[in-house]
Amino acid sequence: MTKLVSIRIDDQTLAEARKLKINYSEVMRDSLKKEIDRRHEEDFLESLQKIHKLLKNVDRNQLLSDLRKDRDER
Repeated sequence: MTKLVSIRIDDQTLAEARKLKINYSEVMRDSLKKEIDRRHEEDFLESLQKIHKLLKNVDRNQLLSDLRKDRDER
């Protein structure tokens, strides 16, 4: 299902787009999809940074020891 979305642009830009036979609907769809992907990637990287900060304070040897202990108990 699609929705109709409108944008406002100045007359000169619209005239140039028409003159160059630019499919501005397609350009806007592609642009919006790229921006969505960029924001998802940005959010993902922020999450990784938060995880990194949390794990920075974890004692690696203790973590490995706990993992081995848990594995051996199974």
